[in-house]
Amino acid sequence: MKRLLLLIVLFVSLAVSTLPLVGADLPVVRQPNDPAFSAADRAALAAAWTAVEGILSAGYPLSPLRMSKLPWSDTDFVQFTAGTLESSAGYTVLLASGSWAGTMRTWILVGVPISGGLGYIPVEAAPSALASNYAIGQIAWQGGVSGSSFDPRYLSFTQAAAPAPNLPPAVTLSIADRYVVVGAPTTLIVTGSDPDGVILAYLWTFSDGTKIVGTQPVLWYTFGETGGVTVTLTVIDTRGARTTLSVKDKVLAERPDCGCGP
Repeated sequence: MKRLLLLIVLFVSLAVSTLPLVGADLPVVRQPNDPAFSAADRAALAAAWTAVEGILSAGYPLSPLRMSKLPWSDTDFVQFTAGTLESSAGYTVLLASGSWAGTMRTWILVGVPISGGLGYIPVEAAPSALASNYAIGQIAWQGGVSGSSFDPRYLSFTQAAAPAPNLPPAVTLSIADRYVVVGAPTTLIVTGSDPDGVILAYLWTFSDGTKIVGTQPVLWYTFGETGGVTVTLTVIDTRGARTTLSVKDKVLAERPDCGCGP
């Protein structure tokens, strides 16, 4: 009975946490030069939008260009970008919705801690509205000029809500081979799954500087030098949550003699 009550309380709390804000409860999004901001607030916002632009920046391995074959809508991309900002940098994010010329749009509000609570940075993530297909989003600057003022269309909306709760992938990483030998393929295996969704991609980083983006939980990699190596893996789900883990091993010049021959 107690367990059932706990589950009911958890369900209710999750449902309440994703209820949209409307009317007087909506957050206020101010222009960067708004007189309501102190000098310290402006500095915090400037540092935040630089960091956010870095996360969204060109060349991101999971840009709309790379994911163009997925059957995703603009809303799916917005959810992914919101989750990426939340998971990779710990930002508080809201999904804002409003009507432009009779068409409903959804974008992201990134919350930045300031003296009065939170200041917000509007982010566009719908591929149809992005200036670059290599980015997963862009700050809604007026005229596309970074650090100027926000496009006023993104300051007015009818509702805003936190993304639905999303658990990161629960996975482990291991090297299948007993020995890692230079010049020979090494098998790297990921086991596990996403507890409440679907794994989208595997981002592999090797200590020699090589980076690989994959969609399968197995990778064969050939090391070119002997010595200690580290393999770092980030597993990302379709809503941007991520898990990062690593494994270390030693690359040998040749496979040791098992001593089982004549």
